[in-house]
Amino acid sequence: MSEVENPPKAGATEESIEKVEDAKSPPKTQIEYDRYIHKFELYDSDEYKYVPWDPTTYTPPPPPKEDLHNYFHVVSRYDSESSATPQLLITNWSKTLVRFMRTFVGDPFFNSRPEYKVQRFFPKLEQLRAKWNEAKSALSMESMLSLDEKVVLAKALGNPHVHQNSSEAELIEQITQIVEHLSVLMAYLDEQFKPTMDRLKLETSHGQISYDLLIYFFKVGDILYSYDDEFGLPFAFTLHKRWYQASTNESYFLVTAITRFWNGNQYKKETMDLKLRSFEGTKEISELAFQHLDSDMKEKLVARGKLYVTYSGIHYKQYGFDLYIFCQNRIMIDRTAYNYQGGYDLDPDTEIPELEEQKLHFLPPEVYGFNLSTKKWQSFLVDEIQPVVFDEKAWDHLVLDPDTKTLIKGLVEVTKNENTTSRMVNDVISGKGGGLIAVLHGPPGTGKTLTAEAVAEILQRPLYMVGSTELSTSPSSLESNLKKILKLASAWDAVLLIDEADVFLEQRSLHELGRNALVSVALRVLEYHRGVLFLTTNRIKTFDEAFLSRFSIAISYPELDQTGRFTVWSKFFELAGCRIVETVEPDRKDVISRSELMRLASKPFNGRTIKNLVRTAQALALSTNSPLCLHHVQTVVNTQEKFLKGFSQCRGQKRKLEVLECEE
Repeated sequence: MSEVENPPKAGATEESIEKVEDAKSPPKTQIEYDRYIHKFELYDSDEYKYVPWDPTTYTPPPPPKEDLHNYFHVVSRYDSESSATPQLLITNWSKTLVRFMRTFVGDPFFNSRPEYKVQRFFPKLEQLRAKWNEAKSALSMESMLSLDEKVVLAKALGNPHVHQNSSEAELIEQITQIVEHLSVLMAYLDEQFKPTMDRLKLETSHGQISYDLLIYFFKVGDILYSYDDEFGLPFAFTLHKRWYQASTNESYFLVTAITRFWNGNQYKKETMDLKLRSFEGTKEISELAFQHLDSDMKEKLVARGKLYVTYSGIHYKQYGFDLYIFCQNRIMIDRTAYNYQGGYDLDPDTEIPELEEQKLHFLPPEVYGFNLSTKKWQSFLVDEIQPVVFDEKAWDHLVLDPDTKTLIKGLVEVTKNENTTSRMVNDVISGKGGGLIAVLHGPPGTGKTLTAEAVAEILQRPLYMVGSTELSTSPSSLESNLKKILKLASAWDAVLLIDEADVFLEQRSLHELGRNALVSVALRVLEYHRGVLFLTTNRIKTFDEAFLSRFSIAISYPELDQTGRFTVWSKFFELAGCRIVETVEPDRKDVISRSELMRLASKPFNGRTIKNLVRTAQALALSTNSPLCLHHVQTVVNTQEKFLKGFSQCRGQKRKLEVLECEE
């Protein structure tokens, strides 16, 4: 049975509930509608649950009466009788001040009974004073403000209803009222904050600051700088917010910082929280984790910011020095590709928006992209980025049949000229994409990778190397990965090298349906690539005929002979800073004779092993802070030969055991 004696008709509203006058009438805790009921509940703190409630029994408090004499009330609130320091608040604001504070402070003053902590006015004190002075100036006899300008000022001071038709007298009256009310507020705040201001002035004049004064020393809108944790480099920011945060064990002064950065499409704001641990007594201002930005630091950051903006978009550059590969890292700066790790549609020709000069010092010390040498997505310090220095001798270092080298170079040179490419490539180079597809076949260490490197140097383009393990052996994953890689190579205008591509090139078979699918996917995706593409293989027995018809050129690499190994040894010695001479003077350690080099070349090491040997010898030399010499190389070579000899003996013994087991 309903709790309501006479339920209202369908469509009734909450406002239709009449207050119960008869004390004996049952409480009206619900309203019945057509096919649904609206119930009213109130939380019972004794029973810890919501219980039925009649809202008509509630009598709201009367609205606060405006104090026509006083413009505001100051309230001291104590947490307990023993509290030493009360919390000061301003309440009962005049309507004039409420309207002003809605434009000056905002949110709290849209409540029916706004309250505001006195302490929160300190960082706004100078801004408040500026507004007050602006209003006073408009009332002076010397004021040159037009009627329209006074309308704008009156609106900014909290009078949204003034308009162009407002009279001069109306505007003056409203501005005068605001000045009068603000004068009382400013007088109180100046008196209240004078001890703090005097203390702050005294400490800062000696270059010191107390922990409790940090919130007054650092004001919202200040431009500061700090040092990042990763590189220890300075960065500037605008102070957006600051506060104290305490826990059981320690407390911090925190600030919310706003900086700028390039996100791949535009320059955006970035916020971060920085903190300063509490301290006893005073501390040198110069030792604080963040400082006010001075002209010298700003000049440095602006110079770095100008560098930063030049690296927006896509750029091929050089970075640092990698002893592991005897050269500086080649990198692609590309924030958008970094954001998605390459998995999106790139448009390298997108116009880069400009950043205002006055915001350059807010830019960070690093940009983002891909390290072609280490195959890692990472950040790069803008101060350490350099133009690429191309190896003009890279082609000469390539150990290959002269006619084959001439053919490769000719095909590659065609791709350098866009006009020539459009006229000739479709006839000379096969493949629907109109690009150059070359297959390099041969055992490890015979120069396949070096060929792609040399071609990239000739074209002065990046070399993007991808291993077969990065592509997947699942047809669906292979297709998506290949497309992503080809898009990156196209956007970067890179020479693409897919290493150990045997599984995609070998002849399809009726018995290996999974591999057949991989070959089909590779055929479909690769033939539409318009750039320079190298595929290397060393174990393949029979090429798939469909692939053979799409190769621009296929090159077979034989094992290196002694002359070839001599050339390879020479190249890596030169890269390591060791000169090759006819005879070695007794006191010279940074040279090696041709006869010694020929003796090394007589050992049956392939090109990759030679590179590793010289690299290890270089590390050995660096560990003793001495130049690379024959002694270091010979030490490494002897160790390698001992390993190979021991490995060969173990393998021989294993084979003997296998034979004996078979005979048994």
